[in-house]
Amino acid sequence: MKRAEPASKKYLGEYPLTEKEWLNASYYRLRFEAPEIARESLPGQFVNLRLTRLHDPLLRRPMSIFRRNAAEGWFEVLVKVVGKATKFFGGAHPGDRFDLLGPLGRGFRTGGVRRAVLVGGGIGIAPLVFLAEELRHQEVPVVFFQGFRSADEVCCTRELEQLGAQVILSTDDGTAGRKGLVSEVLEEELKNGSRLREADVFVCGPDAMMRSVAGVCRAYGLPAQISVEAHMACGFGACVGCAVPAADGQQYFLACVDGPVFDLKEISLGR
Repeated sequence: MKRAEPASKKYLGEYPLTEKEWLNASYYRLRFEAPEIARESLPGQFVNLRLTRLHDPLLRRPMSIFRRNAAEGWFEVLVKVVGKATKFFGGAHPGDRFDLLGPLGRGFRTGGVRRAVLVGGGIGIAPLVFLAEELRHQEVPVVFFQGFRSADEVCCTRELEQLGAQVILSTDDGTAGRKGLVSEVLEEELKNGSRLREADVFVCGPDAMMRSVAGVCRAYGLPAQISVEAHMACGFGACVGCAVPAADGQQYFLACVDGPVFDLKEISLGR
């Protein structure tokens, strides 16, 4: 399958934060007024960002584009607090300026998709929410499998339902939705002989979760696109810090320029 083209234009500059909202104790969203980035961005692409008034951490952090409104000139990222940078970003206020570079990378390919299954684990739901919105415009039916550790991390379910997606929620501990790993819930639905077997699958989440979902897709012969979560410093291929092993075991891709979205058949997700 041909990989999607990268963004034709990238923008670097300081842009204002216009909204911040905590969705729960772990996740929050940031909205930026950035008309150029909003206009050019596609589902699956990302931005690199840094809070301008802080010099630590020095390097920008990659964040998937979560939502955007090209007409109004804004886009959002979804952030989970996991370290110093994401904690500092959570302390930002509307009016603060961020150093942004984007949109970056290659996104999801949706041409010819008639039915879609989206599988997101944790912060991996971010690019898939953007994708769900695009698929709604294309009138493609969407089933969205959301997986979280527990009920206190669940977010964005209402937004997805408002986009017309059928949401199947699961938590590892069973405190919200169905109990079990999201890959297990996906396999249960496929075993029921549903029309999901006719769908294209789009996946993003932690490595272990993506390996499990990839195994399910292979077992049922489902075409799948994977958005990898890789550490990266530059975002445009200079640092070579985001190498992803190819399926043939002979070469590597760079997540920031060749991805972050890959066809399942292209890459090795390890064991």
